Amino acid sequence: MPYIGTQPNDVKKNTGLYTPSEILQLTKDGSWGGSLELIAEQNITSTVEFIQFTNIKENIYDVHLLEVRNLHKVSGSTLIQTKFSTDSGSSYISSGYQYAHQRCQANGSFQEDKSASSSSILLANATGSGTNEVSNFYCYLYNLGNSAKYSFVTLHNVYNISATLVSAFGGGVLAQANTVNAFQLQSNVANIFASAEIKLYGVKQIWVT
Repeated sequence: MPYIGTQPNDVKKNTGLYTPSEILQLTKDGSWGGSLELIAEQNITSTVEFIQFTNIKENIYDVHLLEVRNLHKVSGSTLIQTKFSTDSGSSYISSGYQYAHQRCQANGSFQEDKSASSSSILLANATGSGTNEVSNFYCYLYNLGNSAKYSFVTLHNVYNISATLVSAFGGGVLAQANTVNAFQLQSNVANIFASAEIKLYGVKQIWVT
């Protein structure tokens, strides 16, 4: 029988073979690889300039999932971006980012969003602010707490602007090896976020040796 552990990201000594009942029990306990732990959530109900996460358990999880639902802004044609911090949100790194997205619109047009030298990582381009022009997206964040590796983001978003549906996928990187322990969502315009439902998860993993 394989060794069954309960702590996320601990190295397990096992044969790599699990019975269906063992997998079911590990999943139920929240210890199977891919299980999610809710780290933090924010419900934005009034206009703010930044949305910050400063307690992200980067020492436990090397993969995070950020889920953003119904993000509404007070000004249209504005960007949604992210920046990383190494001092728990006291300051944010403002250089050394890169990103690349493929953006497609319901009217049939395709565009690229890209930068090899940016002050932030783009998450969504030129989103709208009309009544139903909300943004929904998720991001996976990798290696945030690893001081020897770059911090990466992969994402998929969908939103409306000027009554046109837009969807994009892509990613970004902070091309510096740092221990990232906080991050924020921001825009290129101040005091822009009016409402949103946002959750940050840690992704549990099982390592086999």
